[in-house]
Amino acid sequence: MLTAARGTEELLSGLSRVVDVGSIILPDRVKLLDPGLNDHNLDAGLIVAPSSVEEVRALVSWCASEGVALVPHGGRTSLAGAAASQPGHLVLSTSRLNKIIELDEASGTALVEPGVTLCELQLATAELGLSPGIDLGARDSATIGGMVSTNAGGQQSFRNGVMRHRVLGLEAVLGNGNLFVDLKKVSKSNEGYALRHLLIGSEGTLGILTKISLALLPVDGDKATALVSCRDEASAVKTFQRLRAQSGLELLAVEFMSPGYARITAAERGEESTLAFEPDQNAVFLLLDTPLQHESILSETLLTCSEHEELSNAIFAKSETDRSKFWAIREDVFLTDRQYPDGISFDISLPVSALPGYAAALAQRIENILPQLKVFTIGHLADGNMHLTISCGRPIPDLHDQIRRAVNVGLAEVGGSFSAEHGIGTEKRKSLRENVPAHQLDLMQSIKQIFDPKGIMNPGKVL
Repeated sequence: MLTAARGTEELLSGLSRVVDVGSIILPDRVKLLDPGLNDHNLDAGLIVAPSSVEEVRALVSWCASEGVALVPHGGRTSLAGAAASQPGHLVLSTSRLNKIIELDEASGTALVEPGVTLCELQLATAELGLSPGIDLGARDSATIGGMVSTNAGGQQSFRNGVMRHRVLGLEAVLGNGNLFVDLKKVSKSNEGYALRHLLIGSEGTLGILTKISLALLPVDGDKATALVSCRDEASAVKTFQRLRAQSGLELLAVEFMSPGYARITAAERGEESTLAFEPDQNAVFLLLDTPLQHESILSETLLTCSEHEELSNAIFAKSETDRSKFWAIREDVFLTDRQYPDGISFDISLPVSALPGYAAALAQRIENILPQLKVFTIGHLADGNMHLTISCGRPIPDLHDQIRRAVNVGLAEVGGSFSAEHGIGTEKRKSLRENVPAHQLDLMQSIKQIFDPKGIMNPGKVL
């Protein structure tokens, strides 16, 4: 059980006996650090950055015996509050567990420590003509450990799977201090219950990842990139369906942007001209990547879509500079905050076929709550994952629950989810309790009790 919050001096006295002094980051230095995407991430005021699995085990065992809460941190890019901490907690940073231990070119596998960033792994594997098979906008700061802990997805998951499908094996220190070792480097292994899958997506509530074995894929080559406008979500879905069915055309990315999001982001970047090809201010946008050698097939298929009135207009990137501009509009996801601050964010998924009906119904529900509310949407259309930000430009805490329920309406009925790839953290605990049957929540709590009997691992998150 967790004990009452302790003062910094008391924690330091105990820590100095179990970890190297050089692993401890004191409050005066913590204050200088970027808290990341949640203002409460560094509220603990004290960070331990172990450099070995032995040090992690010693720290976890001490925290368990003393009842001290431990909050794991990777790149602090969580959008669901999974890295938030409180005074009296300890933050465990994986910043010094940052080695790429092995790249096996013949087997197409990587063995890494959790603090390696996605970008670092992408650069290292690219030298061998390989790739982690996953990509997302926070690649420069998101760590592999954090991505496994949240079961991250991103823009390539419709063809390569989410993080769960990339992981071959794990090593982790569990909340009871035991070392869990299942570092397989093969995809075929049936040795009883696949316990590693309980750790994947558990957001640090069951244990601390210390090593990760990943399956790699051939790196994508040069790409053809097109920015496409469609009249509405229904037309965008029809365009995607025709592209997916086209023989000889491989889709590498199919990203969605609502008109409000795309127009404001382009304007804030000073690049309104990029979207000038589409005069309709209510048109939605698709960003498409294919192998460069498929550019002519993509062009011909888009022309067919136009003839069937499934798309309005399209432009192709003529240079890498053009391509970077297109993708920057998609990935510069916080610029709408400048005009519409204090937004409420959601991360949902639903079958692609259900998107048009859901979007229309949601727009009406949101307008009924408050006509001034705007819905800004970006997403990975090919797998039905949509990221929504709902704002009227001012704080509306009294409407949060009403808006959250309006967003969640109908998702379960069509086979979708209120939590796609960002995790539960603190932000979606209410939605979890409202949408998951009680007996399944009880089962999750039982698993938590087995892995973390003292309740020290990232308390207040998920359950």
